[in-house]
Amino acid sequence: MAFPAYELAAAGFGACIGSFLNVVIYRLPQEDPTKRSLGGRSHCPQCRAQISWRDNIPVMGWLLLRGRSRCCKQRISIRYPLVELLTAVMFVLVALRPSAHGPLLLQGAMDASLLLPAIFDATFVSFLIASSFIDWDHRILPDALNIPMMWLGPTLVAFLAPGYAGTLGSGLSPEFDSILASALGLAVGFGSCYVVHVLGGKLFRQDAMGFGDVKFLGAIGAFLGWQGALWTFFLGCVLGAVGGMLQQAITRESKIPFGPFLAIGAVLVMFFEPALREFVFYTWPEWQRTSPLALPIVGGASLVSLLALVLVVRRGRRNG
Repeated sequence: MAFPAYELAAAGFGACIGSFLNVVIYRLPQEDPTKRSLGGRSHCPQCRAQISWRDNIPVMGWLLLRGRSRCCKQRISIRYPLVELLTAVMFVLVALRPSAHGPLLLQGAMDASLLLPAIFDATFVSFLIASSFIDWDHRILPDALNIPMMWLGPTLVAFLAPGYAGTLGSGLSPEFDSILASALGLAVGFGSCYVVHVLGGKLFRQDAMGFGDVKFLGAIGAFLGWQGALWTFFLGCVLGAVGGMLQQAITRESKIPFGPFLAIGAVLVMFFEPALREFVFYTWPEWQRTSPLALPIVGGASLVSLLALVLVVRRGRRNG
């Protein structure tokens, strides 16, 4: 089989999973328990008519309907095909990524020994996508997603794909060492967010970070290990600060969901952790030492950031 066929298969499977993620994103946060079930046929959210299978074909269904439901002609959000496309792209990247496990697809063939790690990668990115959109819409990160993922890393993943979350060099069996590495990642992810959650409550008299974020980063740590959890937290904070300032400057909305920024950080860690480590600890310090422009650039960037922060604070006070 030609190499592009594997890519197409990964993309097609990812798009189908993305279609299911749309169901998860829509149904899981529903207040009515009877509407949270992820089974059964899909219905139009406007008129509740059952949706035909041909209209549920990922991406193509939306295109063929021209963005309007067949039953009541109401607009269908473009986010549905975007979620499917995003998941398809992520599944292709998962299949091709060079990681500690190696790429699943290489030189026109599939390495069957790496199939389980790739499945766990795909499960992990699906979790990140669903959680991000739910948090964006409802400002919640549901336990129905967080808790299973917190258990999956230290248990099932550790036995089926030892070393997935890294190793600790404990001298024990690969399976047990992997369980310890995943559990440590869970503890570090959970603990680092929990400290901010507690301190923020004491300092600001309100939650600086929701408890769902705490469990979400714990689940991420269970898959990426303790170093991956810390990198994700760092990147999430940086991206969240920039995104928060932009959002408040544009919309004057001061509260932002933290989950999507943690998810982006986790994806960056999955694919680029060695490059990130190289840049932060070697390339950046070396550039600062050797470039005559380093000080003016860093100083100017700091000044711009300070002015942006002052602008955001002033707008927040006016709105308050």
